[in-house]
Amino acid sequence: MGFISFTQTCPNCRGEGAIFKNRCTKCSGQGRVKIKKQLKVTIPQGVDSGSVLRLKGEGNYGEGGYGDLYLHIEVKPHILFQREGDDIKCKAKINVFKAMLGAEIEVPTLSGNVKMNIPAGTQPNATFRLRGKGMANLRTKRVGDELVEIEIEIPRRLSNNERNVLLELAKERGES
Repeated sequence: MGFISFTQTCPNCRGEGAIFKNRCTKCSGQGRVKIKKQLKVTIPQGVDSGSVLRLKGEGNYGEGGYGDLYLHIEVKPHILFQREGDDIKCKAKINVFKAMLGAEIEVPTLSGNVKMNIPAGTQPNATFRLRGKGMANLRTKRVGDELVEIEIEIPRRLSNNERNVLLELAKERGES
């Protein structure tokens, strides 16, 4: 038969060799107090989900002083824009007449609406580039582009007059 021996730090004095008669009421002799602290953090332009921000000296206290606090960023999806690297994508709906004849439309950007020209004969799902209207790169500060995909709305109902005009146009083009 053998003997097993082990050592552990004393739970009463935590290895200090002394026990205090009057323990701190705030920490119960633990030497640390849990507190809530609000921090004002500036999120740099261009961060994306998965980015990590380090706040020096805002972590837990240890032998070497206060550690660092690491914030893991999760960016919520936007209702209008989808991000692809430094570029953003959005969709713009136009009617079939604007697609055929061309038009100037207003498009949302991160800094407000801008006017954009739609050339005559624009096809469904055509994509146009607005340079410098995307996200700033976190490291280089270069600004990406906005890619606008065109969705063409076709009327569900036509009046008799509209139908006759379209039939006449189709005949003229030899497509009827």
